[in-house]
Amino acid sequence: MEQKKILSRCPLFSGLTEAEMGAVLREMQVKEKDYEKGEILLFAGEVPRDFGIVLEGGIVILKEEFSGSTTLLSQGFPGEIFAEAFAASGEPSLVTVEAAKKTRILWISYGQMMRPEGGGRAKGRLVENMMHILAEKNLFLANRVSHLSRRTLREKVLSYLGEQAAKQGSREFDIPFDRQKLADYLAADRSALSAVLGKLQREGVLTFRKHHFILHTEDEAVHEIDRKSTRLNS
Repeated sequence: MEQKKILSRCPLFSGLTEAEMGAVLREMQVKEKDYEKGEILLFAGEVPRDFGIVLEGGIVILKEEFSGSTTLLSQGFPGEIFAEAFAASGEPSLVTVEAAKKTRILWISYGQMMRPEGGGRAKGRLVENMMHILAEKNLFLANRVSHLSRRTLREKVLSYLGEQAAKQGSREFDIPFDRQKLADYLAADRSALSAVLGKLQREGVLTFRKHHFILHTEDEAVHEIDRKSTRLNS
């Protein structure tokens, strides 16, 4: 029962009934496998035929640098998908996936899922959902590249916040990252990021509290500076 609840939250099964989900999983002959903490699920350089869904526990996605150091790129929790882009493209994985704790994974063959025969409406919806997932991740990476291409950390921060404001249709918005995750996303040191955000707030370009931000227009920025100067001089 718990497994069905987890899978029902997974975007791959969006729009499917519990019966349809069970039927399509049986047709694709999916496999469950348990891993101990520290065990490798996928090695960098490996070409996976299957992609995984975390059922229990959690994973870490690691990038091994040329220097020999290892960078934590992201984490995966129950209901989340991983390795689908590599399975879809047939390209070697650029990352290593490791169990962060005792973990259970549901492995699904990408080739089986994409076979045209069988499955009916449920299979078609599954394929449609996968295309949507791949498109969203592609846009996420494209946006990140755009932000990281900026010359300074200040420009990267404003590029990212501007994107979030446009996406949410308001200059007042919440971001999905805490400070450390935002620093990781922008490939920056957390203390350097905090310094840039603090300076932007002092200049009146924005105000923020935790993950809540307000971007100001030029007139508002001037007003914010004047207001703070008056308060400091009073």
